[in-house]
Amino acid sequence: MKKDIKSRIDYLRNEITRHNNLYYEKSSPEISDAEYDALVKKLEKLEKEYPQYASKESPTQKVSGLASSSFASVKHAVPMLSLDNTYSAQEIALWYDRTLKNAENTNIEFIVEPKVDGVSASLTYVNGELVTGATRGDGETGEDITENIKTVESIPHKLKDKNGLPDFFELRGEVYIDKDNFADINKEILENGGQKFATPRNAASGSLRQKNPQVTASRKLRFFVHSFGSVHGKDFKKHSDFLDYCKKCGFILQNDIKSCKSLKEITDLTAEMLEKREMLRYEIDGLVIKVNDLQIQKELGYTNKSPRWAIAYKFPAKQATTKLLKIRIQTGRTGIITPSAVLEPVELSGVMISHATLHNFEEVERLNVNEGDTVLIERAGDVIPKIIKVAKKESEGFFKPPKYCPDCKSEVVKEKEEEVAYRCINPECPEQFRRHLIHFAGRNAMDIEGFGEAVIDQLLKRNKLHSIADIYRLTFDDLFELELFKEKKANNLIKAVNESKKQPLSRLLFALGIPHAGEKVSEIIAKQFKNIDAAAAASVDDFIKISEIGGVLANSIKEFFENGSVKHVIETLKAAGVNMTQPESQNSGAQFEGKTFVLTGELPTYTREQVQEIIKSLGGKTASSVSKKTSYILAGENAGSKLEKAKELGITIIDEREFIDMAEKDK
Repeated sequence: MKKDIKSRIDYLRNEITRHNNLYYEKSSPEISDAEYDALVKKLEKLEKEYPQYASKESPTQKVSGLASSSFASVKHAVPMLSLDNTYSAQEIALWYDRTLKNAENTNIEFIVEPKVDGVSASLTYVNGELVTGATRGDGETGEDITENIKTVESIPHKLKDKNGLPDFFELRGEVYIDKDNFADINKEILENGGQKFATPRNAASGSLRQKNPQVTASRKLRFFVHSFGSVHGKDFKKHSDFLDYCKKCGFILQNDIKSCKSLKEITDLTAEMLEKREMLRYEIDGLVIKVNDLQIQKELGYTNKSPRWAIAYKFPAKQATTKLLKIRIQTGRTGIITPSAVLEPVELSGVMISHATLHNFEEVERLNVNEGDTVLIERAGDVIPKIIKVAKKESEGFFKPPKYCPDCKSEVVKEKEEEVAYRCINPECPEQFRRHLIHFAGRNAMDIEGFGEAVIDQLLKRNKLHSIADIYRLTFDDLFELELFKEKKANNLIKAVNESKKQPLSRLLFALGIPHAGEKVSEIIAKQFKNIDAAAAASVDDFIKISEIGGVLANSIKEFFENGSVKHVIETLKAAGVNMTQPESQNSGAQFEGKTFVLTGELPTYTREQVQEIIKSLGGKTASSVSKKTSYILAGENAGSKLEKAKELGITIIDEREFIDMAEKDK
């Protein structure tokens, strides 16, 4: 038994040390932060239960990280310690009560700061001049990265205090990369055939430890101050005094640093920042809670590797590692074959994840991923999880595209070498037809409420649907015999099918699925030609004359209308009474002519689609990203990082009420 325990402890120590090396030295972790912390917790528990196996060399007794031999070493004036982590309100409460008890003081003020997901660094100023920049390393000794640190624009080379500078000032902070810059860096890396960074933290670490400072400078790193190590010639009574002085000296502070005087204020703030997390222009993975009074900090003291007067609250993980069990192949409505990942279930952001997107086979090759590999997955912003990288290669090579369609067994081809997509070329492929039915009835197409996948699958099984037009031939009896259908549900679906006949031409064109033409192009065609016969009779040149349509798309549209099957579907839909015209817009004003709107957050009254319709009907247009060309940001609840960027660029921000007032002006 004791031998098994000792082996388990040795295994955990070796694993944690290995992961430290991957994280700090190579900026290429195999596991997420939460999984790493779980390993440390297991080791701490075993070492506590079996003190005979305690060791000063255990990673639980040391600050994580190490000083690399690639750079000269720097001894920190005061050790750079790590923080203990908490993961729940209950754990925060335990730490809070323990702090009050140990300090023998029930009237303590706390400073709470967002925990930036970046790389710790120390800066040393002598008589106001920046002389050294260093990584944390093992806490005692770091790496000399002074030349790289000097390329970070938000780090002053000379402090600005006119009332006398400290003789010696060592402070600490976090070097990080904005979300937008992170995306740009990865895009450039991929274009050059490299392996992209998994997280902004990895990107910051890799950028900060470049041998060429010009590469570091190109990465647009930023810096937030969060603590100090040592100061001679200046006296601070509180942590907040130190932060105020740093701001006076030219440093940039986070906007969301708060003072809290009770446990309730702290826990309320953790809930608030968890919601606000996605809106920030940089990544945070939690909050840091600190005793503000420096004398009380001194009284509380330190453990071997952490201060007792501070704690980190970690948000639910956005990333996790798991096993890729199977790569499933799906056939889309246009015949495109796409891979998706079936995963060993893992909890991520409070949700059990068992599937992830793989986008296309080019992405599969780039990731070098195959069944059996251990992969790092991410679920940022509560969207569909995606595979970021292979954390541990346990297979041979990458998963190859299939030679035959998994549904109809027809040949799969890549029609053009420059295209990413592989396609099933069988126009009668049953899965393509099934997907087309789902798309046709979808919310942004004909919007047939209640006509979802389960209903479509049952109707296909009963041979009730052989073409799109068969939707409009369905009878009450056809629906009443379906599972879970009763009289009311059958009548409601018949009503929804009949209501869909009134949809404008733009919706019908999108529902029919013109290759390469989405909602916007479908609407442009409908508004230009007014009815489907005029659109079908138009030439390639007629389509090219429309500014938003190029040559490739014009040919695609023309080929679509000349297809015999498409002509037959249109005629049968006409016979069924489906509308084939585009009504004139009810709002004929042009209040938004030349204006570009970006929408962010949840609006109280209107859906995003309804707002986009209003903007288009009044001559404006919408965009997905913020730029200097953006006219207005329409912001609702839980607005994202677009709002922060708009503020930086000085773009006018409006709410729903202001938007409606603008839309109704001069109406």
